[in-house]
Amino acid sequence: MDELELLKKYEPALRFAKSERFFPMAVDAYLGRCALFSSGAESLLEHAAHLGDPLLERIGKLKSEQYYLRYVNNPLRDSDAWAGWALGSALALGGAWFWGGAPLMETTLALAALAALIIFMLASPIRLRIIPAVFVAALFIGLEILPLWFFLKQRSFVSFEVEYLFLLPIYIVTLFYFFVRTMKFVLDRVIPEGPGLIMDMLSQATEPIARQAYYQYAEELEKGAPPVYYGRVIYETDPAQNEWTILQYHFFYAFNDWRLAANGMNHHEGDWELVAVYLKNAQPYAVLFSQHGAGNIEKWETVLKAKDQVGHETTHPIVYAALGSHANYARPDVIRSPSMYKPGQVQRFLFRLDGWIHYLFMLINPNQKARQIALKELQSNPSLWSDETAFDNLRDEADHYIVRLPMEIASGDGVRIGFDEGRAAREKTVKSSSYLKRVMSSRKVSQPKVKEWRRVLLNPEPDWVQYKGLWGVKSLLKDESGPPGPKWDKPRKNEVGVRERKRWGRPLEWLRELEELKH
Repeated sequence: MDELELLKKYEPALRFAKSERFFPMAVDAYLGRCALFSSGAESLLEHAAHLGDPLLERIGKLKSEQYYLRYVNNPLRDSDAWAGWALGSALALGGAWFWGGAPLMETTLALAALAALIIFMLASPIRLRIIPAVFVAALFIGLEILPLWFFLKQRSFVSFEVEYLFLLPIYIVTLFYFFVRTMKFVLDRVIPEGPGLIMDMLSQATEPIARQAYYQYAEELEKGAPPVYYGRVIYETDPAQNEWTILQYHFFYAFNDWRLAANGMNHHEGDWELVAVYLKNAQPYAVLFSQHGAGNIEKWETVLKAKDQVGHETTHPIVYAALGSHANYARPDVIRSPSMYKPGQVQRFLFRLDGWIHYLFMLINPNQKARQIALKELQSNPSLWSDETAFDNLRDEADHYIVRLPMEIASGDGVRIGFDEGRAAREKTVKSSSYLKRVMSSRKVSQPKVKEWRRVLLNPEPDWVQYKGLWGVKSLLKDESGPPGPKWDKPRKNEVGVRERKRWGRPLEWLRELEELKH
């Protein structure tokens, strides 16, 4: 049996959540839409020396790790859009002054401001869904304050008694009512978006970019692009002279939209994931799953496997890819815990900020049940404000979680890719709609027209495997940057160069490490 046949025999069947937008794709299709950028002075000369080469060939020749790829190259994100707006506005204002004077200039200024707002909404890191809420809040506040001039200005057509004894009390009561409603709207729809808004502003893979990435990837699916895995076969011998055959299945996704898809934490362009089947002395031993830079292990005997037409188990493990993050799990599950993902200081602070915002809203909420829940929690936990995990399990009267911790929706109730002889409908799944708002669980998706794998061997390694840069935009936050390729680890602080991934170069060491963690 050759390596491709061996990979095909044990290749996994991947199950995705209902609203998943990104599936394993071909590297060349991704690179065909990417632009390459240098992220350090050391790489500038090297980059310039290979500018004439196609990107797929060029990245394999680069020795430095100081590069990143950008999949979404929307001109409205770049300075050219603002430069064009500034030049066009200046010319329009000059023409308005010459032909129409001050009145026409005022109209031109208003149009220029509207054009700037449109560019801002399209190019800004601010979440699109918060902008309408801010506008509505500003409109209501304006309508509440605007009538004040009526009571501050002397008028002859309204008597003192009518204005101050009749109209003013009505206005104050109305003002108070609408002010309370507006503040509730702000607390409910605007302020809770604050933590995610901060993350979007720090990130280079914001909500608008996530949507644009989906549109670009959907175009590839419309062309009939099949799902792809990159297979690699490794042969090892351990100290006890056991012969190991490691079958690695590398999956590449155009985008990780975990935050947008499932209230997760990070966003980034590009996403490399791995499932590995370990054969010990030619017999299946275990399956290893990549999860958020770490991994998990499942012994072969307990792995869920696809079944053939007569209901017998095959050699194809079923893998559940989490919504947005694409972390791989052995069973359908919904996990809500900060422990599954180790955030940095900024992310940890934002978890706490999110909890404080929602708790304060409960505390001042007109709803008696919500207020009682908040007061009871404060009485039972006086260290509420200092305890980092105080809000993790707090729920409101509608049984909604208060803190939007990272949530893994490995439900498997959506698209299924891989071996299927008509028994897939009987495989275990979870309803993702039971855990997500309808706007998320029923969002628009594009599905692969082909559900069978396209298999690409990494033996021998293609040139692009040697690329040490990032497969996505470099962000201010490490976890918001694109990942390194399947062979290389993330650059370490104060360390020159990058290291080879343990799971790539020392797969038996990775196996032992996960076995120790399991026990």
